[in-house]
Amino acid sequence: QLTGSPRGRKTIFSQIYDKTSCTLKIPSHGANVIRIETNPGKFAIERLRRAKIELENFFFDYLNRDNCVGRLFYDLALSCQPLHPQRGKSCVYQRNPWERNEMGYMSVVELPYSYSGKDRDWHTHHLFSKDFKALSRVRAAGCTVSIVDKRGSIKTNWLTCKPHVWIWGNKPGDVDEAVKILNEINWMHMNTCGCHLPDQRGKR
Repeated sequence: QLTGSPRGRKTIFSQIYDKTSCTLKIPSHGANVIRIETNPGKFAIERLRRAKIELENFFFDYLNRDNCVGRLFYDLALSCQPLHPQRGKSCVYQRNPWERNEMGYMSVVELPYSYSGKDRDWHTHHLFSKDFKALSRVRAAGCTVSIVDKRGSIKTNWLTCKPHVWIWGNKPGDVDEAVKILNEINWMHMNTCGCHLPDQRGKR
């Protein structure tokens, strides 16, 4: 989709170059990396920013506005320090993918899982527990969250997107506090359940 040659049309990378004068490349050593380059000059940073936004817009449309887009926008901003220097301890300043003209701070918290046979069973019920009061505590911190998984009310249809909590707020301190709350609740649940976070099996 990005580098192929659609019949009668330019590639996505070529279209972005025409709009921004930036060259986009996928290095041979990493299929999950996209490098954006432009000539040095007074407006170089602005050209890079426009190219990144065009790439985000393409992904948004290609993913058919799937709820995994929040995580994608977070990952893209996190990987672009020069274009996203405003950060908290665990969040980054970025466009709201659902309200393109709205800027704020976002973060992502992983969800724990256990195995049901060979399949992963992702845990979200503890976030709705009256004992933990996760959602009310996050709202009190000034943030909103979306719990994105394959079974809940906010679903993702992309198998490669791990279930997660997407967090949004206007102040970095608020989002950092929400992340802290959710991480603590995850660990309390894991200590009683025996489940674990992605890539942290056996680590406590």
